[in-house]
Amino acid sequence: MKSDKEKVKWCLKQKKGIRIDEPNPTLSKEYLKKARSSLNMLGAAIEKEEEEWAATIAYYARYYAVYALFEKCGIISEIHDCTIAAFSYLFADEGIVPSSLHDELIGSKESRIDAQYYVKDELDKTRLCKDAEKARAFVLAIEEVLDRIDEDTIEKIRSRLKRS
Repeated sequence: MKSDKEKVKWCLKQKKGIRIDEPNPTLSKEYLKKARSSLNMLGAAIEKEEEEWAATIAYYARYYAVYALFEKCGIISEIHDCTIAAFSYLFADEGIVPSSLHDELIGSKESRIDAQYYVKDELDKTRLCKDAEKARAFVLAIEEVLDRIDEDTIEKIRSRLKRS
């Protein structure tokens, strides 16, 4: 299995992979709005017992929050696996976010894939409700990082990516 650093190197070579751009605080705020909107829809999906949609929405709430962080740092990634690898390599490995958030994002993506592509008689509603709560905590944790990340840290992140 490739390390996250190896994945990031591969992603930097892909047309829609990872690239460095100017930091964009405005887009960062917009992606955070999308994350919050997803959390609102997540509650509705669970209430209406739309478990398959709940898994999808829970993943995207997390993904949009991560992408808000990327935009604040001037990182663009159009391939989900690249975004996830870069999140680990640039943020978790550097102690900016707990590695548990990276693990949670991976698990959420796997749940979304299972719900969307593999028909099951019934998804575990209790597990999905717990995951919804974890999604809220995930977005909140990323919001806290967005609030405290400074220009020096952003430059360190960008430099690490450039050296990859």
